[in-house]
Amino acid sequence: MKILIFLILVFLSFVSIGQSNNNYIPVTINAPQFIKDKDKELQIGTKINNYGLHFNLAGKLKRKILIFSIQQNNGNIKFDPLSFNKEYYAEEETHLIQSHPTTMFYCELGLGYNFNFNAQKLSLIAGLGQEFTNSNTRYFLQIDWGNESKLMNAGITLRANYTTVNDIRLITLEPMVQGKLKIWKFRIVSQFGYSISLKENQDYMKPILTFGLEYTI
Repeated sequence: MKILIFLILVFLSFVSIGQSNNNYIPVTINAPQFIKDKDKELQIGTKINNYGLHFNLAGKLKRKILIFSIQQNNGNIKFDPLSFNKEYYAEEETHLIQSHPTTMFYCELGLGYNFNFNAQKLSLIAGLGQEFTNSNTRYFLQIDWGNESKLMNAGITLRANYTTVNDIRLITLEPMVQGKLKIWKFRIVSQFGYSISLKENQDYMKPILTFGLEYTI
C-alpha cells in the first residue's frame, strides 16, 4: 500500500495542467476485469495498439481499485495490422483526434470501486491522464461491465474523456470490447474500440486495436 501511495504522489507531482498544440491521442483502456472470487489481485501487463506501446498496472483490494498506465511511442512504432492508420483525411488538420502514430509519452492514474452482482462484474473508475510530450491533460470516467468463465474474461467498457486541444474543449467517448484468454496466471488480451469526438462538426471516429499479455498475482 505504501508503494501505491508513493506512485500516486510522484505522478501528481509531475502533472502540469496544460493545453496542447497537437491533437488528442487515444490510448489503450486499462480495464482490469478482476476475478470475482478474489479479495486481492494485481495485474501487470504490456500491450501494443495502433498508436504505441502500453504498460499497465492494476490492483484490487476487496472492492477498491487502482490503475496506473503508461503509453509511449518513440515515433518508430507502427503496429497497424488492419491498416487503420492509412485512412488519412483531406481535412486532417481540422481533426482534434490523431489519426496515426506520433511521438508521445502518456501516463494516467485512476481510482475506482468494484461491484459484484451474482455472476457479473461491474466497476467504476475515475482518473487523470497527462501527455507529457505535447503537454495535454485529460480527465476520464469509465464503466466496466463483464463476465468470466474458466477460460475467458470478457467485457465492455465505456470511457468518457475531457480535455483541451488547440484551445478547444473536447469530450470523447471511447466504447471498447475486450477478451482475456486465461492460461495459468497469464492473460492474452485483445481489445477493440473507437475514440469518438463529441464536438460539433467533429463527429468522426478513430479505431483503436490492441493486443497484449498480462500476468496476475
